[in-house]
Amino acid sequence: MNARELLSAGCRQGRTGHFSEPWERPVSSNECTGMSRQNTTIQQDFWCRLFSWRCIDECKYHCMWSAVKKLENAGRQVVKFHGKWPFKRIMGMQEPASVFASLLNLLANAYMYSKLRTEFSIKSRPMVLLWHLFALVCMNAWVWSMVFHTRDTPFTEFMDYTCALSMVMGLYVAAVVRILHSQKKIVATLLTGSLLYFATHVRLLATGVVDYDYNMTVNVIFGAVGSFIWLVYAGYLSARGSRYSSRMLWFVTCSAVVLPLELLDFPPVRRAWDAHAVWHLSTAPLPLLFYQFVIEDLRYTQSRQDKLL
Repeated sequence: MNARELLSAGCRQGRTGHFSEPWERPVSSNECTGMSRQNTTIQQDFWCRLFSWRCIDECKYHCMWSAVKKLENAGRQVVKFHGKWPFKRIMGMQEPASVFASLLNLLANAYMYSKLRTEFSIKSRPMVLLWHLFALVCMNAWVWSMVFHTRDTPFTEFMDYTCALSMVMGLYVAAVVRILHSQKKIVATLLTGSLLYFATHVRLLATGVVDYDYNMTVNVIFGAVGSFIWLVYAGYLSARGSRYSSRMLWFVTCSAVVLPLELLDFPPVRRAWDAHAVWHLSTAPLPLLFYQFVIEDLRYTQSRQDKLL
């Protein structure tokens, strides 16, 4: 089925500028079935079939781009469709630029984790286990980011949001454990409270009714608190003459500089690079700084413990 047939058979274009509902009513599965009965078949490539793009999804996708073309021909601003900017699919991927940027983040974390794992075994120091777990949490989060941006479904959205929060809270938890590791009761209390809050937030996400502003606020707060703790700790190390503390200072500074890309918004450049995708791309080098600090910090603690023996 070509785009014109899709439009004439199933699409109802609504008001321009209506961000949440680009059609007066959604295309129903019955209309898609009816279109198929009229000997009109959507020709999908291998990738769209692999990622389970259904007939109704194809209807919405082609309707969206027909509406975008009409807006552009009229010299009007492109709008969002169901809360999302229009992206051109590549190899069946819904948001290919974000997938690519998420892959870079995953590779950066995996590369630095391999360096950490090569030098420090889990049995060598108690703190090493923390960093192994942290790295696995981060890599898992970026895998689900790739999956979600490849194909946006309620389940992949839930997993992306849940795992993203686990990574952000992991940064906070790691800071608490590293700095207060000798204060076991305080650490246990803070960890228990954090885990309970995480479980409550995940349960809220699981309902399917997501308050996006609230979810963003939670991530920003935990990210800011965790970054502040690391900043204070890096400042303390720097005051004691530590050279490797500069890596954490640069990590926190760069993270703060690129954060507005996630909070701001603009239409995708070349149908692919919106603010969110550019933000993911800008964070890809940051794990190199963070894990190098972690490795140097483990060396520092190991040398101190060896001197006490």
